[in-house]
Amino acid sequence: MNKHRLEQAADWLDQEQELNEQQQSEFKQWLAVPENASAYQKMKGVMASDELTQALNHPAEQTVVNIKRPLKVTSYLALAASVTCLGVLVYFMSSMQPEQLRDVPVAATSNVYQLELESPLAQRSSKVLIDGTQLHLNANSAVQIQQNSAQRHVKLTSGQVYFDVAKDATRPFVIDVGQAKVTVLGTAFDIDYTTSHTTIRVYEGHVKVQSGQSIELTAGQSLAISGDELQIDEDAHLGMLPSWRSGWLEADDLPLAQVVEKLQRYLPKPVALSSSELAAIPIVGRFSLDDPQQALALLASAHQLRLLDESNQFVLQR
Repeated sequence: MNKHRLEQAADWLDQEQELNEQQQSEFKQWLAVPENASAYQKMKGVMASDELTQALNHPAEQTVVNIKRPLKVTSYLALAASVTCLGVLVYFMSSMQPEQLRDVPVAATSNVYQLELESPLAQRSSKVLIDGTQLHLNANSAVQIQQNSAQRHVKLTSGQVYFDVAKDATRPFVIDVGQAKVTVLGTAFDIDYTTSHTTIRVYEGHVKVQSGQSIELTAGQSLAISGDELQIDEDAHLGMLPSWRSGWLEADDLPLAQVVEKLQRYLPKPVALSSSELAAIPIVGRFSLDDPQQALALLASAHQLRLLDESNQFVLQR
């Protein structure tokens, strides 16, 4: 059966009790098509099936298969219908957030857990993993996750993530980020990864970082990695949580280029600096991530720069 029809049926089932008069009319027209009516009845049957109930009640007995497409919360119904005949059922539906899932874990027969999370431009998002670890993704960030009975592994492919790692002495939590490897047992820390630098800040517990050499960081410390250069800040004045989690970008003598890079996660088009001289301007201040264009304008005003809003980019220049 056409998967698109099943998704439509799932949507209608999910909204059926809340339709207004116009939507009810549209639903009747949709249901008048025989293929749609068949998909709708199939969905109703699947949601009442013993197989779905059993799979949701016993997820540990199942394996992971990856479905590579964005998925709405309601569309797990359609997915369940389309795979029931194969004996696999949706896994982790209750914690899905549509804007952040790219690979959706689906159940089958082993104990491997893997998925990809991606937060879109200008949207922060969160996810609780199967082991209880909490991931908070800054805007325009992405991670790949794999866990089994022997290991917990994450690859941070872009952006910034705050990790609150569930303790498990038998399975260290390992993160690959650029050329560095971060290993923890249970702690809370933040990793900010761009093409030019990586910054690791520890908020609770301690982490071990391997990047040319092995370094241990404890709560309140941070490590900046840029190429082969490593710089430890023994007293990073981190506060309770990263400021971006509450919608703020805090700069304490950061180069303008890095501040722009952080704002870029929230802006609809790239920001160009007219000269390398501008990149090194030290920035101190607090800027709203929920109004990034205003933040960009404030940066320009404070440093006597011109902000040009061109069709395909913003430009900062003298």
